[in-house]
Amino acid sequence: MTIDPERFEPLLAELVAMDRWGRADLVLHQIRRTERMLRHAVEVSPHYRETLGPAVAGGATLADLPALTKRTLMDEWDRIVTEPRLTLRDVEEHLASDRAAEPVLGEYRACATGGTTGERAVVVYNAAGWVQIVANVVRLLRTAGAPPGARVVGIGAPTPLHLTNRVFKDLGGPSDAPRLSVLTPVPEIVAALNAYQPEVLIVYPSSLRRLVEEHGAGRLRIRPGRILSTAEVLTPDLRTAATAAWQAPVQSAYGTTEGAVLGIECDRMAGVHLADDMVVLEAVDDEDRPVPPGTPSAKILLTTLFDSPLPLIRYEISDVVTIADEPCGCGRPSTVVSSVDGRREDRLELRTRQGEVVRLHAGRLRGPLLAVPGLRQFQVVQRSTDDLLARVSVRPGTDTDAVAATVRALLVDALDANAIELASLDVEIADEIARSGTGAKERLVGVA
Repeated sequence: MTIDPERFEPLLAELVAMDRWGRADLVLHQIRRTERMLRHAVEVSPHYRETLGPAVAGGATLADLPALTKRTLMDEWDRIVTEPRLTLRDVEEHLASDRAAEPVLGEYRACATGGTTGERAVVVYNAAGWVQIVANVVRLLRTAGAPPGARVVGIGAPTPLHLTNRVFKDLGGPSDAPRLSVLTPVPEIVAALNAYQPEVLIVYPSSLRRLVEEHGAGRLRIRPGRILSTAEVLTPDLRTAATAAWQAPVQSAYGTTEGAVLGIECDRMAGVHLADDMVVLEAVDDEDRPVPPGTPSAKILLTTLFDSPLPLIRYEISDVVTIADEPCGCGRPSTVVSSVDGRREDRLELRTRQGEVVRLHAGRLRGPLLAVPGLRQFQVVQRSTDDLLARVSVRPGTDTDAVAATVRALLVDALDANAIELASLDVEIADEIARSGTGAKERLVGVA
């Protein structure tokens, strides 16, 4: 399947034009698309007709409807999907075969989430929806400042089961662009990038950190005009290091397998601009109540507005995000996410000196370690409420004992600042911290 330019170009122009709308017009457009999607879902999907039909018929708003968990999505998949020829069993068999990159039934692209949260989800896209997704990605690249026709290289997931793999393939561009993944050996990535000289580089932060090292060693000789970070949390230290290495802006993109690419930072880098015409993102607490701007969420509820045989309505994703309390100064009307802090599963339950069990996001422990010389990767493993294991990997030629001692001391200080005193805190040196899931991401919180 290829992207039809006769459908793609007018849609791209329409999406780009929406970035010049006023906020009120964009909100009204989103409301109307949501209402249309809800009516279609309850008309065609047996699950939504049963669970949401009376409420939608009675004029309920999106916020009045129940959330959809990943477990319910997978349990009710065959009753949620609006294409009766698609069944979860058939799609999963297709994804497990050597034909995973081909469309199901010749029409539908299928992807699976990485499973890093403990549960896996399977999603499908039809041709119309996929054109909208790819057009939105191109629109967002322009939001970030990438010029039309730029030489783009994406280093994403190694398998066609994952969204980044499929999107990077369909972005188009010169036919000689290298196909790279986060599992491609670093020397091969360096050689391919040196040969191709990308103008825009889209990359996981964990891979970007390795590329900064290769640049510093003189092996990577590229001059990208823009670097886009995706799939993992971009830390301030890495943004600073990559910006210094290439004198190019490093901007964060935000996406999920279920909702595709949700947004991207503009040149002001004041937060991610959401594609409000493609999705509705609600930042909520543990009870699905909206949190005010400026307050980190416990999770998000995602509603997809693009054409889809698997419409998602208030679908629960465990991302911790903060909605900005001010619009971006660039003038675009979109909602701005001021920070994406990772997954709820990255929260640790630890006991304070007073005996109370509190939740602490593991990112609070990673922050103090970012400047440790020689430290390449960090992962924390919770063994009990008063027992942690810190797993680290270091760059070649580094004094591992010194790194381990520094990491332990910094973690003790960070925990103490949160009134947490552990019975045991061990530091383990690993050659490499393995990636996980179909997206091959680095997990901040690992397993023993």
